[in-house]
Amino acid sequence: MMCKWILLSLLVAAASAIEFTNPIVPQAPDPWMVYYKGFYYFLATTWDNTITIRKASTLAELKNVENKVVYTFDGHTAWAPEIHQVDNRWYLYYAACDPNTQNYGCHRNKVAESVGDDPMGPYQFKATLVDEGDPMELDPTLIKIGDKYYLIGSTQQLYIRELSNPFTLAPGRKAIISSPTYDWERVWENINEGPEPLYHDNRTFVVYSASSCNTSEYKLGLLEFVGSDPLNITHWKKNPTPVFQTNEENHVYGPGHNGFFKSPDGTEDWIVYHANDSPNSGLCTMVRSARAQKFTWGDDGLPIFGVPVADDVELQGPSGEQ
Repeated sequence: MMCKWILLSLLVAAASAIEFTNPIVPQAPDPWMVYYKGFYYFLATTWDNTITIRKASTLAELKNVENKVVYTFDGHTAWAPEIHQVDNRWYLYYAACDPNTQNYGCHRNKVAESVGDDPMGPYQFKATLVDEGDPMELDPTLIKIGDKYYLIGSTQQLYIRELSNPFTLAPGRKAIISSPTYDWERVWENINEGPEPLYHDNRTFVVYSASSCNTSEYKLGLLEFVGSDPLNITHWKKNPTPVFQTNEENHVYGPGHNGFFKSPDGTEDWIVYHANDSPNSGLCTMVRSARAQKFTWGDDGLPIFGVPVADDVELQGPSGEQ
């Protein structure tokens, strides 16, 4: 009798699982997401002077909920926004151009701060996180190593910069932690960009995008911090092969510029990323759509992302969704 009840419970749980299909949000390049107090908060590149957030209780709902403007700034062409919680505030990191600048080389990394503890804001501008005289910088994200916070970004290489607090550069300069050295990082253009921190079992990783987003060879690579000094490139170990890339059989091309989030019950790790459904469409434009899937960990302690799941395949939502 007990076995029957266990089987019945499993069947009920399976039947009540909240399913979703990719893409989770159309026209949403450079996606980033966090789960907080019962809701997912989803951000992506807007390409204008606003930052928007979608708020939903399940991945399946994200397609249809309001894309609400939470921050408007004086400038243009916002790329790759993210929010990170430090103490009782949220910090919005993004790259954008100042007024009266015209080319993409004008992008600089910036940060805004929430007025209260709500991820939906409102947000107020705090700082431009660029050393004077530095060239275009993109894709800012916050990483914590030990008891210190650092800014990681890209200039076609990956760099790290110590912070005094989430909106203030510490004394010193940025240091390069990865350059495109392998052939798979040098298709069309030599590029490392879109760094994202990933933590597991007291190990610290950075997952990044490699090669040009103008090709289906855009893909993800992996760094691991293996030393004691985050500003020393020799204390970062690069995986010699990509960890996530185009899957022609599933018609998913150029997967990249990702983020990570936990399932509502905290038991699962998930990746959110953008990709195209054709090798010749979307490329670096707003046509790229956001997708999500669960990933696991190998016996060697490294993430196993698998292959990008095909569009419209029904997937079980993250554990703990209600």
